[in-house]
Amino acid sequence: MYIDKELFTYENKEFGEKYDAEYRAGHSGETSPDLPKGEEGLRASESGRHTPPLEGKGEVWRGYDVQSIIDARYAEKLPCADDSNRHKESLKLATDLMIMLDGDKQTVQRIVEAQTWVKEIIDERDENVGQTVESAASCIAEKEKKYASSLPSKAMLEAIQKATGKSYQEITKVQTAAVTLKDDDMSRWLWEWGTEIEALAEEYPLLKDICKGLKRNQYPAALFVAGGLLMTLMTRCTYRFYHRPEELRRLNNSTLIIGDPASGKSFATRLYKLLAAPIVAADKVGKEAINAYREQMRTKGANKEKPKKPKVVVRVHPARTSNAQFIQDMVNSVEEVDGQLMQLHQLTFDTELDNTVSVQKGGSWIDKFSMELKAFHNEEDGQAYSNNDSILQDFIVTWNFIYTGTPIALKKKVNEQNFGSGLATRLTCIPLPATNFQMMSRESTVDHDSDNRLKEWAEKLDRMKGELSVQKIVDELYDWTARRMADAAENDSKADEMLLKRCAYHGLNFAAPFIVMRHWDCMKQDGQYWCGEFETDDVDWKLAELIVNIQYACQRHYFGAMAEAYFDNKLKDASVNIQRRQKTFEGFERLPETFTSEDVMRCFGLASDGAVRSKTRRLMSDHLIEKVSDGRGTTTGLSVFRKTGVQML
Repeated sequence: MYIDKELFTYENKEFGEKYDAEYRAGHSGETSPDLPKGEEGLRASESGRHTPPLEGKGEVWRGYDVQSIIDARYAEKLPCADDSNRHKESLKLATDLMIMLDGDKQTVQRIVEAQTWVKEIIDERDENVGQTVESAASCIAEKEKKYASSLPSKAMLEAIQKATGKSYQEITKVQTAAVTLKDDDMSRWLWEWGTEIEALAEEYPLLKDICKGLKRNQYPAALFVAGGLLMTLMTRCTYRFYHRPEELRRLNNSTLIIGDPASGKSFATRLYKLLAAPIVAADKVGKEAINAYREQMRTKGANKEKPKKPKVVVRVHPARTSNAQFIQDMVNSVEEVDGQLMQLHQLTFDTELDNTVSVQKGGSWIDKFSMELKAFHNEEDGQAYSNNDSILQDFIVTWNFIYTGTPIALKKKVNEQNFGSGLATRLTCIPLPATNFQMMSRESTVDHDSDNRLKEWAEKLDRMKGELSVQKIVDELYDWTARRMADAAENDSKADEMLLKRCAYHGLNFAAPFIVMRHWDCMKQDGQYWCGEFETDDVDWKLAELIVNIQYACQRHYFGAMAEAYFDNKLKDASVNIQRRQKTFEGFERLPETFTSEDVMRCFGLASDGAVRSKTRRLMSDHLIEKVSDGRGTTTGLSVFRKTGVQML
């Protein structure tokens, strides 16, 4: 009796064209929410506090209902009827959702269109929400203005906390695992890298001697220990990088081999004794001279016949070396190469990183942490102490160090407290896998030939000088870095970006000695040194690419979680600072385009006329508003102002 028959003949062609296809595809949903009960609920609905989810209902973000988060964001006040304000607010919402939903434009558009205040501007002037979503995507991609952050806006962050009871960082913390390689992955990769190193040994025969007696998954560690020692022998060589190519760079490394106790780290000692032999032999003369001087000081010092301290070259230092001795030796280790004085690299090798970390906490080693940081790029340092043993001087830090140690020692060396120092990206940390009850290969004969080949190449590389012609490798490394940076941008991972930036240096430094050995026929003797130009090829790039891939993977394995935590904490701190200023920004946003002092009081939550006048004067002084009229002849008698169109910064 009470049903209108027109309900059965009604047809909305525009609605059908828009939604029939989705309905028939099974994508139907509720078109209105459950109506609130009672008089209070009715008033709440009429006031617009409850936004009908419409097509957006049911969309989930990390297990939480998206619409409930949006409702929490606009719980106090929906965007007003001003067209520009609603459009701006829809752009902000789209930007937040694009960040939260990993750039899913279709879902974002569907959710934005479902909001009542967006539907109003669609109905009024056919608002193009698709274009709004595209604009939001462009803002994020181009890192423009306030949409540059990888976090949603402050208003959305607060809404997430209110709707879910958790912070955005807590909900998204599972992303940390994405940058950190699992132990199983690393174990598998070590075998794969070992296979690639074995294949490259056909072109770089010394790799066979370097990896002698080791299992294939230990080859990467051996490659990096040998590379670090060989590049130290080539201390008189330089190269030009794609960053500031006008600067001649040195071959630097800060290498840590990380493995459990009794995991076979002794191979590093063998390589050190064989490959560092030329430096150790050269130091012998200097050490004997210093010991003789100290003996004379003990015997003749009482008679005031103090001998003159000799200026000698000593380059190898144990972990337990005083700062004064280390710095003096580093400054004294100078040699003239092609008419220019060149400071030679110092070398430290220690089989116990735990020992190094322990002595670092005080006594003779204290303050060397800054030199560990500056060594990688040969940065300038200095000292100005008042005691007589410390000479007032500036110096360039030229120091390569190689340690083997346990994972616990690495955590003492690099942790959450000092991660921001930048040491992690300067370190080359290579895992040495557990032996898993497997015996090492039994050697029944003494292989003197292998040891002799290592010594022979050490002697040759110790007499290398000049600028290395590795520009093709530098170009390849630039392209490699650009590809990885694009991946980091796609993942919006500042952690990956941070860990990536120095990888190319490692790739070139560790590859350089092996590339020189492969092209040794191009070298010519110039006095006591060898030098020459050579042309690198795809085989050389294959080695450099393998090294840089290993470095990047190990960076993420050891420091990925710390890098993510570093940026999460940094953003949390930034959010605290933003929160203190947010009230001013939001108050300005709430002001109508044309307004009076009453609007200023209401929008900024001010309590007195004096505060309103002060706020108005500040806004005018900052050219954010201007006075339109002084209120004469109006019913209210209030001055009228308007926004100048400049966004409050």
